[in-house]
Amino acid sequence: MAGYVAFLVEAAKTRKPWNDEAMSADAAYHLSTRGDTGVNFFDEKAPYFPGITRHTYYIFPFQLGVLAVWYKVAGFSLLSTRVLSILWTLVMLGALYGLLKILSRDRLIAGTAAVLVALDYQVMLGAAFGRYDTLVAALGFSAYTIYLALRERHFRLALLFGNCCLVMAGTTHPNGLLFFIGFWFTVFWFDRKRLRWSEAALAAAPYIVGGTIWAIFIFQDFPAFRGQLLMNSEGRVGLLHPWATLLRELQIRYVTAFGLGAHSAGHQSPLVRLKAVSLVMYLIGIVGCLSWGKIRRHAGFRVLLILTAIHWFYLTFYENMKFSYYLVFLLPLYWSLAAVFVVSLWRALPRAGWVVACALALASLIQVGGIGARIRLDDYANSYLPAVEFLRQHAGPNQQVNAACSFGFGYGFDRNLMDDPTLGYYSGRKPDYIVAEEIYDGWWESVEPEIGQYCKKMLAEYDLIYDQAFYRVYRRRNLAN
Repeated sequence: MAGYVAFLVEAAKTRKPWNDEAMSADAAYHLSTRGDTGVNFFDEKAPYFPGITRHTYYIFPFQLGVLAVWYKVAGFSLLSTRVLSILWTLVMLGALYGLLKILSRDRLIAGTAAVLVALDYQVMLGAAFGRYDTLVAALGFSAYTIYLALRERHFRLALLFGNCCLVMAGTTHPNGLLFFIGFWFTVFWFDRKRLRWSEAALAAAPYIVGGTIWAIFIFQDFPAFRGQLLMNSEGRVGLLHPWATLLRELQIRYVTAFGLGAHSAGHQSPLVRLKAVSLVMYLIGIVGCLSWGKIRRHAGFRVLLILTAIHWFYLTFYENMKFSYYLVFLLPLYWSLAAVFVVSLWRALPRAGWVVACALALASLIQVGGIGARIRLDDYANSYLPAVEFLRQHAGPNQQVNAACSFGFGYGFDRNLMDDPTLGYYSGRKPDYIVAEEIYDGWWESVEPEIGQYCKKMLAEYDLIYDQAFYRVYRRRNLAN
């Protein structure tokens, strides 16, 4: 366990920061130090973030509260932010082990599943990343496990504690809804005859308490809440276009995320495609469990199969952003099915079982090697930090820098840093320096033509003074040095 944690910490130390991490980290830091969740690197004159210097609403409050407490304990840094994500990943792995142990009544299956999930490339990548998805996954799978562990002897406590986990997950990210659906499927599957109005009221209590606390926060600045939420929720639901969202799911969440499509900057090796070996293993586990009557008829495995289907349908047809971060909600179930199949096959046909087990071991080795390659690449030290140091040497403390907010971890969030990819289209502000990399490049490729033309015109007024390792720094022409 210690070696695994050390490996994830090393992955966290060598990965360059991303804007999602900075958005929640800076807001949580302000909550821990000055008592509000506002951030100063977004422009309130833009239509995207009304009231953002006072309140952050587009990130849900439980994540910010947890981070704020964590910063009091561990201090504020990019690494401490990511270490918290690693800790939540360990909670998720423990919850998954408990879930499989209850459903299968087999320690070998539960342990195999937990190991396979722990060594999954996407899971390890998410653990070394300071987003909130591991927190949602940890709470969601904990809700399943707590309910199943307590339901026979303490039914009401099972409902209460399970729904407390769901409220915390839902007030961290809207994808908590996925676990809410899975949880109540589990309740009705096992205990629909035991439900009474008193149990329903007890289950509702956490939502009333959580909703009341959240409402108090919302009504501190309801127009800002509405504006930020509308901005951040646009295009997130794919139910109205099922065929299009299915194609996006396959292309983005599987083809691209598993190395068969475009890669992120600095990760162009053809070996990246080896990540796709995992897709074969997922498929073997799913097909194997569905085609084996003994597994299908097993009461616990049937629940596992249905939960996998619920998670898959939600992510495929409801959630339309298709971020690979969200795979942490589904891959643990894929690997659980693979564990069920390989252990069952090994016991029924030892020779065939050993072949599949060796294939799973090879897939895990490839995935660990993939994270090892990222550690060796060290785009934090070799790409991100040189750009930060260059700008620190050239930009004065009173000069305006326009860069993705992730730049703030190294450069400093309080050094006149603005994250405005429109380059002053709404505010009219002209920064002294502009830092461009894949975040801004991607935004400029997809923005409305009028704003895109404005950005090109603005860049023409700047000189390119740094262009290394996927970072470019522009200085306003005739700026006094």
